[in-house]
Amino acid sequence: MGPVTRIRLEGVTKTYGAVKAVDNVSLEIRDGELFTILGPSGCGKTTTLRMIAGFEVPDEGKIYFDDEDVTFLKPYLRNTAMVFQNYALWPHMTVFENVAYGLKIRKKQLKLSDEEIEKRVKEALRLVKLEGMEDRYPLQLSGGQQQRVALARALVVQPKVLLLDEPLSNLDAKLRIEMREEIKRIQKSLGITAVYVTHDQLEAMSISDRIAIMDKGKVLQYGTPREVYFRPTNLFTAEFLGRSNIFRGRIVEKQDSYLVVRVEDLDIDLKATPIQPDLTGEVALVIRPESFKVEQSSQEDNIVRGRVDFAMFLGDRTEVRIKVGKSSLIAYLPNNFYPEIGSELALGVSWRNVIALPYK
Repeated sequence: MGPVTRIRLEGVTKTYGAVKAVDNVSLEIRDGELFTILGPSGCGKTTTLRMIAGFEVPDEGKIYFDDEDVTFLKPYLRNTAMVFQNYALWPHMTVFENVAYGLKIRKKQLKLSDEEIEKRVKEALRLVKLEGMEDRYPLQLSGGQQQRVALARALVVQPKVLLLDEPLSNLDAKLRIEMREEIKRIQKSLGITAVYVTHDQLEAMSISDRIAIMDKGKVLQYGTPREVYFRPTNLFTAEFLGRSNIFRGRIVEKQDSYLVVRVEDLDIDLKATPIQPDLTGEVALVIRPESFKVEQSSQEDNIVRGRVDFAMFLGDRTEVRIKVGKSSLIAYLPNNFYPEIGSELALGVSWRNVIALPYK
């Protein structure tokens, strides 16, 4: 196979018994992109990754690397490498031997000398910042160091596509942040196409060029982190990515740019941005907590008035819950703002930040 740049899935379906693990998924992953498949456990994201790797064969649909159909191509002919959740390191082998393993079994095929293998292993370990640890065994390493060895082992074979299946889920919070920055740095420095699977929304948003949101075997939406966060096209994405205030309402007026929606639970009308042009009747309104502001200076703003039920200082912000009508909403406000419980509070939110979706 020649250099792989793009990955394309066309109508890919995989069924296990009565369960459609992956249901008619179509995606295009660009050259040099770090593309994340995000979703809850059991949504089909790992099965999708395994089909890209060649470990699973689709029941329907096609998988292309560039313009080559690889749907039935054996994994070892695809020039991909995978980093697993559990690292999958050989405990009886040193760091050097673990990283060199893939090269040694392909030594004849790749026409590699022992010197070339040693050079590539040392370069891979330098890339993941593990120089000088060649003679250690996995059990002598921290979890973060073991994950770096697994990453070096994947990179040393110089794959055209790097596949990562929940690679950071076994690390503590601080190490996760450190390692996701490292993975992004390495991926961009190599210019390699990478497909990353996770259930962690923050991880996906911080590391990805684009994200596909999956649920129940289907891709519900994909785009840049900003697109899927600020412009969710469905309620699942709105609820799964970060926190949202979600209210049921009925359209009472349509303008060129916005809708006016009656929200019975809040006992107010709100201007909202329609995600689809043909919305009618009942809709769901989505408002991110950080979209609220204390000042109300713009004519674009909806004004929401209520009583403070709860306030909590979180360092970088103050989280406030206010009672409005028969319901309540959460707002993230500046960290120097701390209202009294029971006080009245008026918040502004632009109609551009109130998203109207089909209610289902």
